Amino acid sequence: MERRERGLYKDFIKKILIGLAIGVAAITPGLSAGVIAAAAGLYEPVVHALVNFPKEYRKSIVFLFPLGFGAGIGVLVFSRVMERLISIAKFQVIYIFLGLVAGSIPALFKEANRRGFRKSFLWAVVIAFGLVLSTGSLLRSSPQQSLTGELDGATAVLGGAILAFGTIIPGISSSLILMYLGVYERLLAAFTGFDLYVLTIMAVGFGITALLLLKLVDLLFQRYRGFAYYGVMGFLLGSMVMIFPGFREGLPLILDLMLLMASAALSFALMRLKTKS
Repeated sequence: MERRERGLYKDFIKKILIGLAIGVAAITPGLSAGVIAAAAGLYEPVVHALVNFPKEYRKSIVFLFPLGFGAGIGVLVFSRVMERLISIAKFQVIYIFLGLVAGSIPALFKEANRRGFRKSFLWAVVIAFGLVLSTGSLLRSSPQQSLTGELDGATAVLGGAILAFGTIIPGISSSLILMYLGVYERLLAAFTGFDLYVLTIMAVGFGITALLLLKLVDLLFQRYRGFAYYGVMGFLLGSMVMIFPGFREGLPLILDLMLLMASAALSFALMRLKTKS
């Protein structure tokens, strides 16, 4: 009994930490909350728990609460911290995230092939990979837009909808899109300043968009599990290419590669523990 309670406690803490990473990724330009959830092996379980919340609300609450709690801390507490880290150690932060994602791919590959492999699954990788690259290229080639003036209700709803899109679809960075629209800093200020009016309206946009996307994603996993998982891997690979900052020279390069290998090894080890448990 004591061993079981200890295991539940460790699982609870681990989910809080994963939720923390999800929240940080949601507010970091170039990163995706969906990527972190997928890298942790929790993407499909989270989608299932949210879609089936009315039917299995007790089970869903137990599963989702630590993730949501951690994500909330990640967004509210680390908004300024991440902004500062990105400004002074952008390469190191990105290489750590790249390593975490890379280390998770073998476990995702194993999960994708649990019911057998078909060559047609590879098309899902190609399509998802191309979607991420084309979306990123479109954003980078387009002139940055600026929604000037005060942050009105419509803009807040749009911001919430974009956050939901990036949270649910792996490889799509909500923050990067918001930056190109010129509203990222104002939405970040709403989080750091705890602006209840803006946050409430954003929550409405987030909730409506999330409900629509979640049902579609859950349907894909239920009926086309292999294609869905290979699609997630395509999103992950495309996201890694899009946020890759390039190579530096000398000692900084060595540091970047050490962080990459260390974070990849950590992620790989955690995923192996997860699959064994």
